[in-house]
Amino acid sequence: MPKTAFASKYTHGILLVLAGVGAGLLNGLLGAAGGILLVAVLPRFISHAPTTTLRSIPPMERRDLLATVTAVMIPISGVSWLSYQRSGIRPPADMLWLLIFPAVLGGLVGAALLGRIPDRVLRKLFAALVVISGARMLF
Repeated sequence: MPKTAFASKYTHGILLVLAGVGAGLLNGLLGAAGGILLVAVLPRFISHAPTTTLRSIPPMERRDLLATVTAVMIPISGVSWLSYQRSGIRPPADMLWLLIFPAVLGGLVGAALLGRIPDRVLRKLFAALVVISGARMLF
């Protein structure tokens, strides 16, 4: 393997690890913000991956990206939840029951719709959600 290919592969791997650490850190601090970081950075990593790295991964469509981020966020969210529990931070049980089942139902409906919505529409929906959420937090 040429020296530049090795350096590129090595750098790419380090950047992916740093994205994972950043996602976990943000999730622990802010809730689900780690997923937002991964949705923003993973397409760049995949599209700029050297041919010697991530060779088996084709360019990702938005639905593939979201499935990957969700798979990563499940264990990160579990670890964050356990850490909160150990710190004595507990959400009200009544609220959890009112949120969990509708959220699962919404997740199933969203996953079913995901394959039917064009990537460009998903990108715009995600961007609008981030902008609106950010503006609400600022004001």
